[in-house]
Amino acid sequence: MREEKPVMGRITVWALIVLLFSGYLMAQEQSGPPPRPLHKVGDHWTPYDPPQEFPPDAQVYIIQPGDTLWALAQKFLGNPYLWPQLWEQNQYIRDAHWIYPGDPLVVGVKAAEAPAPEAPPPPPAAEAQPSPAAPPSPITLPPAAGEAAEDLVPLGSEDDIHCFVYVDTEGEELSLTIASAERIGYQARFATGDIVFINGGEAEGVKAGDEFFVVMPDRVIKHPTTGAKLGRVVRYLGHLRVICTQEHSATAEIMASCDAIPLGAKLKPFEAIPIPMAPRTAAATRCDAPSGKARGFIVYSKDNVESLGQDHLVVVDLGEADEVQPGTFLTIYRENPVPGLPRIVLGQGAALTAGPHWATVKLLATDGPVHVGDRVEVQ
Repeated sequence: MREEKPVMGRITVWALIVLLFSGYLMAQEQSGPPPRPLHKVGDHWTPYDPPQEFPPDAQVYIIQPGDTLWALAQKFLGNPYLWPQLWEQNQYIRDAHWIYPGDPLVVGVKAAEAPAPEAPPPPPAAEAQPSPAAPPSPITLPPAAGEAAEDLVPLGSEDDIHCFVYVDTEGEELSLTIASAERIGYQARFATGDIVFINGGEAEGVKAGDEFFVVMPDRVIKHPTTGAKLGRVVRYLGHLRVICTQEHSATAEIMASCDAIPLGAKLKPFEAIPIPMAPRTAAATRCDAPSGKARGFIVYSKDNVESLGQDHLVVVDLGEADEVQPGTFLTIYRENPVPGLPRIVLGQGAALTAGPHWATVKLLATDGPVHVGDRVEVQ
């Protein structure tokens, strides 16, 4: 009689292989491809063009195998969440996820050299009798470096800031666009590592090394109760770096992408936007009285999500003119449908970026669904 071979073992093995391979692919997607191409600088290989000269007071560290900006921020700044400060001081590093042993890293300013001690005064004459010494005063030492930073927490992530939106209230004109790409023959949209061509070059002031946000103007947002136009939402799609220029065109590499980048996407000069850090403030409770500070509305949600909760991103109609700036905490609430009764507290948010009359806000904690049109109040 023919013996049947067990199949469950084979299925389990294949399922495990598929699972491991899928995890590998996910890890690769999250980290992104390394920058390219590599070239030799001194005694090491790097895709970057590290500087050769530094200010006299710069403290320079040579990157070692296994280093990360996260770990180096802990080592030199006392807080790993301050790694964007290191990246901002070393703008030749195009991708913060990829740093290369042998490259230099500015990590701060050299400590000033202590002056030489003065020569001790000559001993008093034998016949002189010194007066009794007063008891020494206690010395208060300043806090150690990094102690104050330990109380700070990041209120968002790099993606929360560089992959969300800003509000154009001035009708800005962005003349530079992505006009073509090396893979245009078989790709309609582009991502990290793709080479694209810009419709402006040396004559338009574009230089090799320039970096730009890739953005796409979206819809005009209106006030949820008055219908007044508040401005046009502009979505961040990624950022790119110019690698060479021609008279009226330029060639660039997409350094990071948040979403698929189409032809016609606009370019806005790149400026590093820091992640706001602040001591975590307790959220308002249902029994707390209103703060009496500026109040506004949620007017937009990322991807037009209707039912919002913790970690979702929104835009509110309060900004710098209302004393809202990155790091400001807001109470999210809804008016009670029964007049005269207390408001319904829904949660807490924190401002990540701000303009004159708008701010992007991350919902830090929620109690029930939040919707566009719900209210906010500065804590």
